[in-house]
Amino acid sequence: MGETITAVPLRRNRDFHLIWVGGTLAGLGSRMAALALPLLVLQQTGSTAKAGLVGSISAATLLIAIIPAGAVADAVERHRLMRYCELAGSLIAAALAATVLAGSPAMPAVVITSVAVAILGSLYAPAAIGLLRAAVPADQLGLAMSRLQARNAATQIAGPLAGGALFGVAPALPFAVQAGAMFVSFGCLLTIRTRSRPAPDATRLTPRQITAGFRFLWQQRYLRTILIVYGAGMNATFSALMLVTITASAHADPSGRSSGLIVALASIGSLAGALAAPRLRSADAPHTVLTLTSWCIGAATLLFVVVTQPLAQGLLLAVVLFLSGVANVAFETEQARLTPTDLAGRVEAAAIFISMIAQPLGPLGGGLLAEAYGPATAFLVIGALIAIVAGFLTLSFRRINSDTTGRQ
Repeated sequence: MGETITAVPLRRNRDFHLIWVGGTLAGLGSRMAALALPLLVLQQTGSTAKAGLVGSISAATLLIAIIPAGAVADAVERHRLMRYCELAGSLIAAALAATVLAGSPAMPAVVITSVAVAILGSLYAPAAIGLLRAAVPADQLGLAMSRLQARNAATQIAGPLAGGALFGVAPALPFAVQAGAMFVSFGCLLTIRTRSRPAPDATRLTPRQITAGFRFLWQQRYLRTILIVYGAGMNATFSALMLVTITASAHADPSGRSSGLIVALASIGSLAGALAAPRLRSADAPHTVLTLTSWCIGAATLLFVVVTQPLAQGLLLAVVLFLSGVANVAFETEQARLTPTDLAGRVEAAAIFISMIAQPLGPLGGGLLAEAYGPATAFLVIGALIAIVAGFLTLSFRRINSDTTGRQ
């Protein structure tokens, strides 16, 4: 159970700011490593498929671990769990940096690192949502979620730029900086006063307790539709799109700077969307924004066939991610408000699982397509898949609206 929350403005909420700063540092390090790791594999092996394989293994590990991890996050004191995750992540990143400095790391070492980091992430994410709910009053959740989305987008901007630049200087640098950032994040967590303790029944990790998040989401038709159609479908296809774009630019510019520029420009759009969401009142019609975003992503993907300059590709992604950022804030705020505090970890874990269920296929499929047929064909196939997802989402929302009108 969380402690009673003192109703102070969010700008004066000390623990929220510490959560925000610590998450920013951890996210910055993770984003740098996320770009540097496939570039490292590509540099060592020359294989786009192997670079994609590392991303797929990481996503698959998160998918396997997230449900039991969500139950663990609801069964222990979440603040303590987050500290352990950050400290362990810092040590793992430092070990990888040392391995890279010592010579070319073996592929198994890279895979083991990816798996370990994914497991820690699966524990950290649901615990962080639970701690946020304990630190922020319910009437401030919308603004808090907007700030967190903006934070995530900001790290997506700075992380790839820094990761690409540092990788160009020395391949070990992104991982060394990640280790330092996560250690400082660990220090921020040490100073947070808020605690988020579990409910008595949540400490029993029975199958029914572990799957409680799924049952809750299944009862919310709107939430489950978005998570299954938009979350699962778009995450897989968009991860394939990003992998093909990044590796194509990496072949043209091995320094990693072009890859970082593409991801950073796209993230600017996401940041702008997250910051604009409260003023645009996106919660009033999130299904419209989600549908529009899906079609825009499909159209932008087809344009990648003819648009090959990193700056133009980044700008295309910025437009669609602006819309996506607005929609994500509205959806995540509604999910947080509907979720009981005692279920926060399990519902967040179930939502991540559903939205990522097809994602492991994205990087691997995109890498195989690009390696076998070239980036242009890969973009065409990915664009067609996104159009299918967008069409299905449009029909699903129409059916929900029709059923709701019929009951009134």
